[in-house]
Amino acid sequence: MKSFEYIADIWLKSELFGKQYSYRKGLEKDVEHLVAYFGNRNCEDIKGMDVDRFIQYESEHLNPNTGKPFSKRLMKAHLSAGLNIYEYALENELIDCRNPFIRKKKKIPKSAPVQQRTPIDKDQKDLVCRVYHRAQIAAIIMLYCGLRRGEIIPLEWTDIDFINKKIAVTKSVERVDGNNFQVKAHTKNGKDRYISIPDNIISLLKLGKFQSKGNKLIFPQKCGKMHTISSWQSTWESYQKMLNYEFYCQEMKKLGRVPKDYHAPTGIPQLLQHFTPHQLRHTYCTMLYHAGIDALRASKLMGHSNVQITLDIYTHLEQKYKTIDITPFNDYVRNDITSLVIPIRNIV
Repeated sequence: MKSFEYIADIWLKSELFGKQYSYRKGLEKDVEHLVAYFGNRNCEDIKGMDVDRFIQYESEHLNPNTGKPFSKRLMKAHLSAGLNIYEYALENELIDCRNPFIRKKKKIPKSAPVQQRTPIDKDQKDLVCRVYHRAQIAAIIMLYCGLRRGEIIPLEWTDIDFINKKIAVTKSVERVDGNNFQVKAHTKNGKDRYISIPDNIISLLKLGKFQSKGNKLIFPQKCGKMHTISSWQSTWESYQKMLNYEFYCQEMKKLGRVPKDYHAPTGIPQLLQHFTPHQLRHTYCTMLYHAGIDALRASKLMGHSNVQITLDIYTHLEQKYKTIDITPFNDYVRNDITSLVIPIRNIV
């Protein structure tokens, strides 16, 4: 008997060889969810109806790792892992049965939560632009040039061409263990790109270079070294706390009240919603859309692996922001409206 857990373990060891840390950790978690459900059941005894029950189980329960409902993206990832486990076992003649995960993604409920990436709002954008913090320069570059976190961390002053107003994004970092990055050539998708810098942030970048005291990195740790996972997280948390305090002071002044001290023992109310580095990048893409930059050019500026990713974002933005002109329909039904009788009822 070949149990699901046994086959999954063999496939996972084969699949993870030579892969990046983040990919390995994500796939290990996907398999954990599958093993927790199917466990030691004989692989050949698991049928399509059992996978249907697995989908139903995840749609009705919370993710034990997050305490939130399983998202549609996560459920698809689990089914993909299950499909690949069986394909591997069948190809290597470890089992002899039909793959029960075939065509099961269509069974995911349409009501399953979809993770929506949202741009930052006007208040958040205003605070990013005017509140000084060590992380401000990184936030500004992500917001107005669309760099990823992994592209900001190794970015050096020599990557900025102040004469031609361009940033050369030719390297990025990848996670190698629980707390460290290593620099690799090219970006996430193996491509280099050169981004035009908006005029409004040139002076800030020049000031940042002047104040860098010869450090090669644009946004290093306080000690001058490249960020680790923990140093990035603590610095970003400090930045979010500073932005929230500034917003809190702003709101207190509107109410004519004296704001508490930043280090008040009772703490500061959380009035400003936290945002992630990726939300700044998404905001950049949203601004490209509103500025009328076509999807092909936006795709190159964003460094997407293919233009379809950009088109999907643009399609969502168009559905959200574009008003459909129904003037011809208004003209067509005008006669019906003129004959419409609206009953008048007495209001007691």
